[in-house]
Amino acid sequence: MARSIAVWLGLALAPAWGMSAALAANQLQDTPHTSDVSASRFLDDDLQQVTHSVKSPLQVAQVPAVADLEAQAPRLPAPAPSLRIQRTMPQVTSVNQLSDVRPTDWVYQALASLVEKYGCIAGYPDGTFRGNRAATRFEMAAALNACLDVMSDRFASKEDLATLQRLAEELSSELAVIKGRVTNLEGRVANLEATRFATTTKLRASVIFNVSDVLTGTRSVPAPGRDPTIEDNPVATYRARLNFDTSFYGKDVLRVRIQAANMPNYGTVTGTNMARLSYDTNTGGQFTIDDLYYRTPLTNRLFLAFDASAGNFDKNVFTFNPLLQSDETGAISRFGRFNPLYRFGGGAGLTLRYTLLENKERGTGLTLNLSYQAPNAANPNRNTPSTNGLFDGAYAALAQLDWRPAKNLAMGFTYVRSFGVSVAGGTGSSGFPVFPGSAANPIGNNANAAADNFGFQFTYRPIQKFNIAGWVGYSNVYQVQGFTGPRREAEVLNWAATFAVPDIWRKGDVLGLIVGQPPQTISVRNVPGAPGATFNSYHIEGLYRIPISRNISITPGLIAVVNSNSNSNNAPLLLGVVRTTFSF
Repeated sequence: MARSIAVWLGLALAPAWGMSAALAANQLQDTPHTSDVSASRFLDDDLQQVTHSVKSPLQVAQVPAVADLEAQAPRLPAPAPSLRIQRTMPQVTSVNQLSDVRPTDWVYQALASLVEKYGCIAGYPDGTFRGNRAATRFEMAAALNACLDVMSDRFASKEDLATLQRLAEELSSELAVIKGRVTNLEGRVANLEATRFATTTKLRASVIFNVSDVLTGTRSVPAPGRDPTIEDNPVATYRARLNFDTSFYGKDVLRVRIQAANMPNYGTVTGTNMARLSYDTNTGGQFTIDDLYYRTPLTNRLFLAFDASAGNFDKNVFTFNPLLQSDETGAISRFGRFNPLYRFGGGAGLTLRYTLLENKERGTGLTLNLSYQAPNAANPNRNTPSTNGLFDGAYAALAQLDWRPAKNLAMGFTYVRSFGVSVAGGTGSSGFPVFPGSAANPIGNNANAAADNFGFQFTYRPIQKFNIAGWVGYSNVYQVQGFTGPRREAEVLNWAATFAVPDIWRKGDVLGLIVGQPPQTISVRNVPGAPGATFNSYHIEGLYRIPISRNISITPGLIAVVNSNSNSNNAPLLLGVVRTTFSF
């Protein structure tokens, strides 16, 4: 145990202080400073959020700003224009329009004759050349080069050809340089057009390297039991994501994400989902489809998102924990990211976001979010009880009102009606092998259960370098089919408070603290075999995100769970984690 803790301290502290001051300065001097964006940016136009430069969730070395995270969508710039050089400048028909050419120079006189006769120079609206500004001879050579192209296709007099020849001899050195540069540029453009990925699609990627271990604790069981101490080994694992973001007209985005991972699920190791990591995907090392969605503004106030895969609510609505919600740069625990009700669903669905009121100058506004998700939308088979299909199976329907009464304060009021899904969102008490009663399965069979779920969330930035966020979630779960006796009912509750301090020692870092109670069953009625409901599990998490460079960050952290699975006989769990994130 002592050796494990020593190893963790070494892993956590080495990246932060093992680097020399000079190296740190060199690596960080060009890193954009985004953490000091005030909460007034809550009011950035939600529709503009879709143009997602991925100030990206994928530029993970930067501290995420509240406005950046609100839309939860890639911000694509306008589609890149064709790389072909287009002549869109106004045509100049008199050399007098070129203000930086001296009329007393014979080159000016000769050029004037050719330009006025053949109209061969394309200039700029302000009447200047924009070549090598330090040498007028280069400007003249560029003009002459244009005349050579024009006059080669037209009849020219003997005198004009002689003038052209004299100008070419006078500016021969400059012409050679210009033609060489043009030839080189044309070659580079042709190569880029031949090898670029696509005109409308950008490839963005992120990779997480994880080292983690259960430092101490017993395997979590329901009360009043107690299991032996957990014996596991430290692991080194990864998750790699490739995002293909396509914009068809500059404000929309079609994302196709593939990912491969071998992250451990510490819910299995410890016996409770209270110990899960925020990024614990495991595909067995095989690349599979993850996110698949299309998002676009319909009007200046109305935004549409369609999810075909992995469509949790958190990807489409604001979750009110801006500095810690990211699984790549924020909380290291699954519970610490946001209210678990945002994870209901997880399949295909539709989201609409409408701005009811907005005052950008004062930083206030009111937004309505409506969303529907069906986790088994791709399965056409009817089953008993029915949980498959887009509309006649399991679902979660959300309505949320985002209220911003001040530029540095935002609050959310959320209602989710669900059927056939867990109300714990993959967190909270779980793993009761025989009896029901956990938050993950409160009445014994989620396929027979409906729930009314309520959430309140807020985020507040009292000063520039301190953000407070939190939430409360309550679920009333009840049986709606498959009755064999009195209707089963249960209540599930969770809450959390998060504290984030950005730029505490260097630009781009974040010191975070999360305390709360993961989803737990607080009452059960007519549920045979359920253990006595107690609400005494606590989650405590500390982390420090260290930006190594613009594209690399390291986040060491500790997760402590006290009275896991609402059982005081379970010894406290302590997990150590070092997450290294690369984005490019």
